Amino acid sequence: MSNATGAAQGRPRDTRRDAAILDAALELLIDGGVEAVKVDVVAKRSGVSRGTVYRRHPTHSALVVDAVAHCYRSIILMEALEEPTVDEMVEGISLALAEPRGRRLLRRLVSIPRDHPKLFAQLRGAVGTPDREKTIRQVLARAAAQHRFCADTDLEMVQTLFSAAMVAHLFTEPDDVTVADVRDHLFQVLRALGYRKDTR
Repeated sequence: MSNATGAAQGRPRDTRRDAAILDAALELLIDGGVEAVKVDVVAKRSGVSRGTVYRRHPTHSALVVDAVAHCYRSIILMEALEEPTVDEMVEGISLALAEPRGRRLLRRLVSIPRDHPKLFAQLRGAVGTPDREKTIRQVLARAAAQHRFCADTDLEMVQTLFSAAMVAHLFTEPDDVTVADVRDHLFQVLRALGYRKDTR
């Protein structure tokens, strides 16, 4: 009997255990970084055996990546919009940055590219970071085509400073900010960078 057949005839996988494992790993990551995600601790916190953790996430990297993706999918930006406007982009980002656990996770992820470059490459693939960066670049380009920026505006620099403003918000503002707080802040940044909602 093949493994696939055996799995099909066995008991269905317990999705509550899956979520408990990922939640435990995520909290360890947020609180202590990549090194704090220990299989023994994850198993104890989630009420499963080490073997159960390893069957679902065979390596330490897989466990970390899956835990991040588990949370990140719920706060991913602009996932349902093909060509978001600036307003829609800002709204998506504001929803993400106003989610307390998401804020804590994003702060932790800031250090991963430098400290764990190979792991970061896996994370980028899992959560679609390149696509999101491309989307923001396209949103700004469409806004420029609609004359919402001056003709000589350096859009690459606008994106760099806009992204820097998001990171600064994560580290300088409390985690109980509202969506409206974040939205107002991001539009202030865009206006300072030359964005005009009214082209008249």
